[in-house]
Amino acid sequence: MNHDAHILIVYDDENNRFMLVQRLRQLGFQQTSEADGGDAALALIRERAPDLVLLDVMMPGTDGVNVLEVLRREGRLGDLPVLMVSAHDSIDVAARCIELGAEDYLTKPIQVAMLRARVMAVLERRRLREVERAFLTHFDIDTGLPNRHALLERVDRLLAGGGRFALVAVICREHGTMASAAGDADADASQCLQMLNRRIQGSPLPTDIVAHVGNGTLAWLLPHAGPDHLLLDEVESVLHPAADAAPAAVPLQTCSAGIAIGPPPDGREGAAGLLRLAIGEAMRNDPDAGEPVLIADPVRRAVARQSLALHRDVERALARDEMRLHFQPIVEVADHRLAGAEALLRWQHPEQGLLGPGAFLSAVENSPLMEMIDAWVLATAVRALLAWTERLPEVFKLHVNLTASSLTRARMVKEVEQTVPPSMRKHLAIELTERVHVTDMPACVSALQELRRIGVHVALDDFGTGFSSLSHISLLPCDMLKIDRSFVTRIGTDAKRRRLLGSLIAMARALGLGVVAEGIECQSELDVLRQMGSMQLQGYLLGRPMPQDEFTALLG
Repeated sequence: MNHDAHILIVYDDENNRFMLVQRLRQLGFQQTSEADGGDAALALIRERAPDLVLLDVMMPGTDGVNVLEVLRREGRLGDLPVLMVSAHDSIDVAARCIELGAEDYLTKPIQVAMLRARVMAVLERRRLREVERAFLTHFDIDTGLPNRHALLERVDRLLAGGGRFALVAVICREHGTMASAAGDADADASQCLQMLNRRIQGSPLPTDIVAHVGNGTLAWLLPHAGPDHLLLDEVESVLHPAADAAPAAVPLQTCSAGIAIGPPPDGREGAAGLLRLAIGEAMRNDPDAGEPVLIADPVRRAVARQSLALHRDVERALARDEMRLHFQPIVEVADHRLAGAEALLRWQHPEQGLLGPGAFLSAVENSPLMEMIDAWVLATAVRALLAWTERLPEVFKLHVNLTASSLTRARMVKEVEQTVPPSMRKHLAIELTERVHVTDMPACVSALQELRRIGVHVALDDFGTGFSSLSHISLLPCDMLKIDRSFVTRIGTDAKRRRLLGSLIAMARALGLGVVAEGIECQSELDVLRQMGSMQLQGYLLGRPMPQDEFTALLG
């Protein structure tokens, strides 16, 4: 029983009202109010509707039947349960009250047990109506899925948060084809949409809500959307998986999808506007045209398709062993003695020749493929390092770039420990670029600490160009800083740049960190760096990146 319910007692007799209040309080109902007639009751109900009205039938002036007639005319009885009370047990009176919308009927004298039973029943029916109303407000009765209203509420919340998200509209044009393929010739449209919903919910993509928003149309909300081209690939893989990836899945060749990215740049499109954009794009899309998923922005759509094509080309290149490592020397500033090398990724493209990472890595960043590339780079670099075992100078370190996501991968440190002998770990330096935001700082710190514990060096790459250089130094355990070439360029002619570079080097030395200055390309830059004291240097002036066999010759 809901003892928090507010009950209005309408009786012209004060003693009867008092007795009813006392009995209700005995039953646990403490929130009661009273009215001595029909007009007073109507005024109270209009001001603040109670949860239940105990209404006497026979009263002078506006009686209980009149009150019911007014409430019905005003449309209030749908949300307001009324329990009639009368000394008369006339069937006609009771029937008239029920016809007008009263929930039930109590006769005097009122027994506590009967009062309790009637009040409980009426409040329970009211609760069930509220539950049903809430369900119908937020769910589609045919599919059992959330409806358009529920979806727009979620989109509004994401718009208020300001983060990037994606709203995907999926239209299924041929329900019968899906049902037949699923082995259920009698399945209707709602069952086919439920099949699609299960496909979406079973995917690895983090999903906020999947809602039924129109005939044969679902809307799928992704609260954390990646880059456009990766988003296209992920949605396509869910709606149109490869046959060998999901042989038993319901084929969805007749489905087309449109994606609206939020929040919109101009801020003018609200939740309903984004949904219209996504549905409109899905409606215009032809599933037979070769692009089952389209982004609702022509410029972004073209860029995303180009990036997605490049992403898939890089994936094939990795599988076809088209990736290469080149090695750029790192030397001591004083005598140009070889102090190490940086392993740099290249793609031996079958048509375009040798490509640097700037030509293709942007298409795979923030995707699982980046971790696969990092794993290949690390394994290939370690094999090269082991091949040079007998040739390495004592101070030599091979620098290998890894992204933060790869560093925090559970097995990464274990793989280094298993593949690099203890005696060779001093020759390995893992570089973490400062250009990439570290999303899981505790995990990254832990991984770097473990690397240092097993004898591997750690370098912070591109120092000075990231979003929080000084905080990175304080948080990330490292042994050396690699100062970005932007601080080295033109130091021969720019006194301000020289002072800034000198301050960075002094800070690193004060922290006990080694220094590698990157990007030395002219003699004047080299001359200034020699005057700044002990450090290591890297740049085209001192040695270009070269294949492994050429670098092996440098080792002697």
